[in-house]
Amino acid sequence: MQATTRRQNPAFRTGLLIAAAGALFVGTLPAASAQTLSSTAAVAPSPNQLKRENLIKMQRQMPDINFDEYRLEDVMNFIGEITGADLEPMWIDDSAIDGLDPDALISLKAKRVSALRLLEMVLEKAEVGSAAFSGGYTWQMTEWGTIECGPKELLARRARLEIYPITDLLWEIPDYAEAPEIDLQTVLQSSQGGGGGQSPFQDAQDDDLDRTTLEERSVELIEIIEALVEPETWLSGGGTASIRYFQGSLLVRGPDYLHRNLGGYSWWPSTDTSSQVVNGRRYVSIGVDTGISTVEGFTNQPVTGVVGGGGGNPGGGG
Repeated sequence: MQATTRRQNPAFRTGLLIAAAGALFVGTLPAASAQTLSSTAAVAPSPNQLKRENLIKMQRQMPDINFDEYRLEDVMNFIGEITGADLEPMWIDDSAIDGLDPDALISLKAKRVSALRLLEMVLEKAEVGSAAFSGGYTWQMTEWGTIECGPKELLARRARLEIYPITDLLWEIPDYAEAPEIDLQTVLQSSQGGGGGQSPFQDAQDDDLDRTTLEERSVELIEIIEALVEPETWLSGGGTASIRYFQGSLLVRGPDYLHRNLGGYSWWPSTDTSSQVVNGRRYVSIGVDTGISTVEGFTNQPVTGVVGGGGGNPGGGG
């Protein structure tokens, strides 16, 4: 009875027609269109690319700024429009009682600062007079590449796990304070008298020095990090972020702004400089990832820089 009723329902028949039409369309999709969709999906930017592009937009130098009691929402819109960056402020609204107050008044002056620094200054001004969050306001990158702004307590809800190798930080150089003395005079006298086999080292001590273990040094390092890097974010400071030592690495679970202060961004463009001498000339090459940094009307061209050496001497002046 129930199946018969559904077949007689006009809405149910309409749904079947729409589903059939969709299936027919997919089945007869032209090959060219299918290739276009496949090509578009192949060139879709990765989340890390979107993060880099957004953060590079925020490096733009801003004009001289003079905000005189501007609404925080208007200031955020101004920064987003002038840079083109994708900002996600966490506003207080009907569905969220915690976050940024869009009607908070911002007054500040800034000259020759980047948009990112201006954003940080605005957030610092916004947290003045707001006692709801003791941790302050900041920004962080989301998983999909946008820049999220708001109270640290709310941003800390988006946590991820990162592993930081710290073996180099825990390695301790031995300090042999009680080194043995070398008595060559006694050795020479012994050899002249026909004796032999006497060691020139006097008061040699084979006792191992009392050193701290890796685990003990890792505890000390963790205490330093929790005291200096976002103290209120860690469990020890009343927050939710955790840090543990395991086999030469720190396992840290926390928000993006915390990881940014610990290790930076692995996807940020890196710069390397190298030099070599060929046939008496010193060549210096500077490499930087500029694939995502473009200016309208200009294209990137490879440039080779040559610094001449003097008289075929590799160490000559240049």
